[in-house]
Amino acid sequence: MLINQGPGREPRSKAATRLAHVLLPVLLASVLTVPTPLLAQAARQFRLLSAKVIGSTRYGESEIVRGTGLKLAETITLEGLKEAADRLAATGVFSDVNYRYQTQGTALTAEFIVKDTGQFLPCTFENFVWFSPEELLNGLRARVPLFDGQVPPGGQMQENVSSGLAAMLEGRGIHAQVQAAPLQAAGGPIQAMQFKVIGVAIPVRRIEFTGVQRVDPALLQEAGRPLMDRGFEASFFKDFTEEAVGRVYRQRGYLRAQFGDPLPQLLKGDGPPYSVSVSIAVTEGEQYRLKEIIWSGESAISYQALAKTMHVAPGSPADAVQLEQDVLALPMLFHPKGYIEADARSKPILDDATRTAAYQVQILQGDLYRMGKLEIAGLDEAQAKALERLCRLRPGDPYDSTYWSTFLQESARYLPPSASGWTPRMRWTPHKDTKTVDVKLTFAPRASR
Repeated sequence: MLINQGPGREPRSKAATRLAHVLLPVLLASVLTVPTPLLAQAARQFRLLSAKVIGSTRYGESEIVRGTGLKLAETITLEGLKEAADRLAATGVFSDVNYRYQTQGTALTAEFIVKDTGQFLPCTFENFVWFSPEELLNGLRARVPLFDGQVPPGGQMQENVSSGLAAMLEGRGIHAQVQAAPLQAAGGPIQAMQFKVIGVAIPVRRIEFTGVQRVDPALLQEAGRPLMDRGFEASFFKDFTEEAVGRVYRQRGYLRAQFGDPLPQLLKGDGPPYSVSVSIAVTEGEQYRLKEIIWSGESAISYQALAKTMHVAPGSPADAVQLEQDVLALPMLFHPKGYIEADARSKPILDDATRTAAYQVQILQGDLYRMGKLEIAGLDEAQAKALERLCRLRPGDPYDSTYWSTFLQESARYLPPSASGWTPRMRWTPHKDTKTVDVKLTFAPRASR
């Protein structure tokens, strides 16, 4: 007998839906009668002669058959075959699962028709310090069928991986929970699935940087000091290393320095406390020297004047940290001139042959804004008029956002006497349509203590 089970609507319930379509008319017609031959066959036991799979390009046939839970030569019922298809669908690794079978006497051959799901997420393991990366992957492959280091966004595989990790921890005598959480940038798509042990302290007691030859190792240890004695988490450790320790290299012109994944090593056997030593491989690369700074963009300030504000001279090691700080400070030169939206961007161009770096700096000056209305509140009319006359920033002048600290210092002697003094509050409102800035200064007696 050959039975072709057609597709249903949802992967999780396809097998159950298909079988229900076969059985429901029979059940309705035989409530008070003996089971029909079809019902008898549904409960009949067969010996599984073969199980084939078609449709997947991601997994091999033997992997998928293992995922069904079926074993050749063992007995199976048609209900058991449906449950096997359900297990495949529940993992989430397939967007479509169908099956068909053929019986001959007590022998049954089955074929599963599957379609791989379109998205998988790489897995990261934050703090499973009791296992090497290879032990983690091999242990999970043994416990979670179809796991290959990635999981689908939906389905039960994420839960199965968490359960598998918890079982591996129990095998080492570690009683802890495993938390799974998606990793994504703010507002962005999910990029990975992170698994982490929670409820167990794993302080870092020692950090070792390997492959260090061109900088003082003590500088790296000092940069990594904030990591000491805190709980080990691989992603935080790596991000901090690339930023803080990488800064030591960038300051000295090693612009291609790279850091390997942090490798934890238990320091105190198998029992708590589980303190670790962490090793990080460093690939230092070559040192680059600054060749030149290439300026572009409309600028009310001459490029020569801008160049004088940079603290790295051509021919010296390309201190990327200082160069970035200098570029970030450039817009402040434009703000007093009315260019309140000014910005600057930089891009290093590395020449590996000459080991030099040219920095392209683009000035985004923006529109010129002028002073609009000045409103002074909290004082009587005569006092407000006196402060308005004091203000050297007149309507129509290029707006200087840095002037107001000077104005407030000068206005102090014009304020009426107050036992507790005065507290000024400033609000400025730019108008994009008129390219003007209105300013409101409110003076209030300082609250007495």
